[in-house]
Amino acid sequence: MSVLPFASRLPTFAPLHPLGRGPLGEWVSLVWPLEQDSADARPLVVKTFLLASGLAPETRRPLEESLTRAVPLRHPGIARLHGFQVDVRDTLTVVSDYVPGCSLATARRRVLGRGGRPSEAFVCHVGAEVAGALQAAHGARVVHGDVHAHRIRVGPRGEVTLTDFGLRPARPLLRRFTSPSRPDVVELPVCEDAVGSSVEAREDLRALGRVLLGLVSGNTVAPEDAAGVDAALGGVSPALRDVLRGVLLEARVTDSAAGLQAALRGCMGRGVECHGPDAVVRELAALPGSGPLSPVDVYVGAASVMTASASVRGRTLPS
Repeated sequence: MSVLPFASRLPTFAPLHPLGRGPLGEWVSLVWPLEQDSADARPLVVKTFLLASGLAPETRRPLEESLTRAVPLRHPGIARLHGFQVDVRDTLTVVSDYVPGCSLATARRRVLGRGGRPSEAFVCHVGAEVAGALQAAHGARVVHGDVHAHRIRVGPRGEVTLTDFGLRPARPLLRRFTSPSRPDVVELPVCEDAVGSSVEAREDLRALGRVLLGLVSGNTVAPEDAAGVDAALGGVSPALRDVLRGVLLEARVTDSAAGLQAALRGCMGRGVECHGPDAVVRELAALPGSGPLSPVDVYVGAASVMTASASVRGRTLPS
């Protein structure tokens, strides 16, 4: 398999710290770029996926096209995709911004672990920020397609970032490791609506609605039917309940990202107390553990003052 056409090579980088496995089984590593000006250099994340062997070009084309469309996205709430390629070993490598903090899934587990739930202010803030990122992407005719709590990062200063644009088509193409004697079974991509269609955009918003419903209700799995949604929203304030019910069950202004963002911000102005980034920082700092900064974030903070010296360059990974 040849290198994907968008990027003839990946950015040159040096390894910093392994981060473990991602939600699709990919190997995730923290690296330092060696081609940026040292004054502006920031750490990057490298994700390595093992694709099924011998994929035909037409089978992997949706993945190539999806990643290619995601590269130009620029928004404060979107983790930038710097480059990607597939090598002759059927290994997909994706390089993107490192986003400090923790995933929304981790934050949720910490809150539930102490017997509580995230505040409605926290839910509204996170939802409005992600909706803003989706609005920017949808305006560029790019859909995410896999909005989940583990794709959303909450930073130490209340920043909210949506990650992993372009990776939705990778899921059916991954290596299964069922048996050495049995080849991988690849599910051919299903026929989908045109990229950036209103149907796909609404599904992004409904997926975000399910994430927010899980946060505010404490349920592990968000219900799909109207009765289940109403039951999960039983203890939620009327303003937020109407917004979430609208995006999950009804077709109205909240079927656009801008409409959902405005509705969630309106909730924060109608009775939801202590909203805003400062309150989010305080809520994160109150979580069990070491606060909003993980050990890796502390490590990155120390590494951010380093320069690409000769000793570091000697450990450069081949592109």
